[in-house]
Amino acid sequence: MFLSEPGRTGYDLNFSCFGFPVRVHPAFFIMPLLLGSGLITPSVNQGVGLLVVTGIFFVSILVHELGHAIAFRAFGVPSRIVLYWMGGLAIPESSNAWGSRSRGALNSNQQIIVSFAGPAFGLALAVVTVGLVYLLGGEVVLDRSTKIPLLIPIFTEGSQYAGQGIVFMICYGGIMLNVFLNVLNLVPIYPLDGGQIARQFMVKMDEYNGVKNSIYLSLGSAVLIAVFSLMMGDRFLAFFFGFMAWTNYQMLQQYNGARW
Repeated sequence: MFLSEPGRTGYDLNFSCFGFPVRVHPAFFIMPLLLGSGLITPSVNQGVGLLVVTGIFFVSILVHELGHAIAFRAFGVPSRIVLYWMGGLAIPESSNAWGSRSRGALNSNQQIIVSFAGPAFGLALAVVTVGLVYLLGGEVVLDRSTKIPLLIPIFTEGSQYAGQGIVFMICYGGIMLNVFLNVLNLVPIYPLDGGQIARQFMVKMDEYNGVKNSIYLSLGSAVLIAVFSLMMGDRFLAFFFGFMAWTNYQMLQQYNGARW
């Protein structure tokens, strides 16, 4: 998500997935602790619930980054994946800036496809999870009683999956987390995927001012979402997008300075 790769530690988890090197920074496991408590149901032991939630985050973010990595591979660019405390990075090996999402020799259309592939894979995982619910004899309903409508898996009474046990947690978390994270990733805020897509489109329309205009769009979008999140009582999202707004403001100042 962000532009710098976290440094290596002696506790990193390293493995290969579909031929892509994957490194998991220990700080990755902070994310489920901060954001996953709402997915743990009262009927599940907290320790077990935390393990389940960690697994949901791990699979969801890995699938998202695999989308980017597979798109890179399709265009002949090798890449690796890093999971860290703010999400994940699919890093092209041809990148000149260490850890940056520089697309190397890819043209604008290819860069847009690479950026969109991550959210597309994540949303596809949400669809697969919905299919799993129906395969297990349940259904998914839209709950409009909350501030933000929620997709809730329902297993009928008498079903072996009835109630809000581990199966419910996996299905609910797999749907909500992948919908939420990937839709959020498509908002036009840099360096989120939507911000990178918006930048490429704007540069195609106006090669000279495209980058600057994309930063203005990113800054304005981040401020609006931060204010909306604060009004909704979500301090974490308000802080997150407030931080995004600040980094984009700094980026704009540096860009304007460089132009002079």
